[in-house]
Amino acid sequence: MRDVAIIGGGVMGLGLARALRRRGLSVVLLERGQPGRAASWASAGIISDPVGDPADPGFQLERLSRQLWPEFAAALTAESGLDPELRETGCLIPARDDAEAEALDRAVRRGDIPGGRLLQGAELRAVEPALGPTVAAACWRAGGNVENRRLCRALELAARAAGVEIRGGAEVREIVAAGDRVTGVRLADEVVPAGMVVVAAGAWSGALAGCRPPVPVEPQRGQILALDRGGVSLRTVILVPDDPYLVPRADGRIVIGATRERAGWDPLPTAGGIAWLLSAALEIVPALRDCPIHEIWTGFRPLSGDGRPIIGPGAAAGLFFCTGHGPSGIGPLPGTLALLTALMLGEPPPIPPEPFSPLRFA
Repeated sequence: MRDVAIIGGGVMGLGLARALRRRGLSVVLLERGQPGRAASWASAGIISDPVGDPADPGFQLERLSRQLWPEFAAALTAESGLDPELRETGCLIPARDDAEAEALDRAVRRGDIPGGRLLQGAELRAVEPALGPTVAAACWRAGGNVENRRLCRALELAARAAGVEIRGGAEVREIVAAGDRVTGVRLADEVVPAGMVVVAAGAWSGALAGCRPPVPVEPQRGQILALDRGGVSLRTVILVPDDPYLVPRADGRIVIGATRERAGWDPLPTAGGIAWLLSAALEIVPALRDCPIHEIWTGFRPLSGDGRPIIGPGAAAGLFFCTGHGPSGIGPLPGTLALLTALMLGEPPPIPPEPFSPLRFA
């Protein structure tokens, strides 16, 4: 019997498997497809300073993660031999008219964007020359991105090197319990016994039999594309409120995303979705019009019923959840792992865990 069975092989499942194995627990990770090839593979990997109310639980989780990212990325590089390319390029929130610029200025003055600076005119163009004339001002804040696909591979390599058993093509049909305690998980042709079970199945978590409580997680389709940037030298991550975002990669791509659609499990990109992304991106950086399209893809983000991640123990002894991070699962990764590892091992949590508890849906 393993100490822990983890359902789901995205960045959350892989990261947790690595963390628990490094703490001495025996871990088996069960992934219905290929590890790291679902929502984590489709992400843009944006990492930035949190925005909003410091008392908000989401702000606290993002702040914790932001503090942990440099050490986390360095450790992954050392363990896996693969650099996830954490790049501190800075992030810009653009304002496309005077009203938006005034709103950004008020937000900075109120402290809603900690560390933010409103840039205009020559100062703004010096920071980001690629911006078009429709951008009247922008708020700079610290941040950048990781190359999420390299991150997925690095996490898998590090987990395997630590001794985690990773099984691809292993679809969990049900969480098995005896009374009020979990005993393992059921696959199509076998039961995998385990002392603890973690639901980290992303957008599929809501349909998993045996969850206590059942958690309201649904897929949110995101359409994304990547351009070969050619001669366009985009320096910073551009974050338009409510999207799109533009993320420059070290390999010469610019990732543009993403739609936020309740489209069920339909994986096909649409003409309207791609047209919206391109038109919005070209308004901000007109020079992109001559860049060839490198790739178009979709991903299914795990959207929780109240928009907040679901992290912590469930209603059965030994059952834990790590899902529901919505469209921002890469950014809060290290903080989520630190929080859930502490809860599973009975250690003091780094932030208050109650707002993330699965039991709020009981």
